[in-house]
Amino acid sequence: MFKFVAFFLIVFSFSFGGVLDDLQEKLKDVSSIQADFFQRTYMPDLEQPEEFKGKIFITKDQKIKIIYEKPIKQIYFLDKDQLTIYTPEDKQVIKSNLTDQFFLLRIFRAFISEEGLKSLFNVEKEVSKGDFIDLILRVKGKSRIKKVELILKKNLTVDQMIVWDKEGNRMEISFYDFKYSKKPLKLYINIPKDVEIIYY
Repeated sequence: MFKFVAFFLIVFSFSFGGVLDDLQEKLKDVSSIQADFFQRTYMPDLEQPEEFKGKIFITKDQKIKIIYEKPIKQIYFLDKDQLTIYTPEDKQVIKSNLTDQFFLLRIFRAFISEEGLKSLFNVEKEVSKGDFIDLILRVKGKSRIKKVELILKKNLTVDQMIVWDKEGNRMEISFYDFKYSKKPLKLYINIPKDVEIIYY
């Protein structure tokens, strides 16, 4: 049975763009990023938001691993443009190319890429609020994503990311223990032999 819990489908000097330039400069010496997160997804048809908890790991070699721990365990593993989604409870694996449907993964990958976030966004607004910097980003080109709000701490670590799509959905991700590291991570995913594999 095809059970696909698609969490992603709901899918800084302060001249405009200055913060993104500062961030990209900082990330030149970074080999990996990791953080814990709490995610709320708001949809017009739901009275209460959906809530998820997990961990994220990003490496310079374009690998991303996201481990959802609650409400069910699910692992997203991106290796360049190849995405694997493993749900242990269902003994099921989804394999897909990275598309706009998984735009959040493209954002995470851009963080540590040579092109940076400017490859995806134009900066619409940039405001300093106490110990935080609030960026409103508009997506370049055609996308189901309407805009992204990125809230950074003064040390340029990410405190929160809010994503709006054109269907009225909103996803809020709060990060905890967000770390930039010069130490590389070796990311991989173990897939048991007895799982169903679906090519999506």
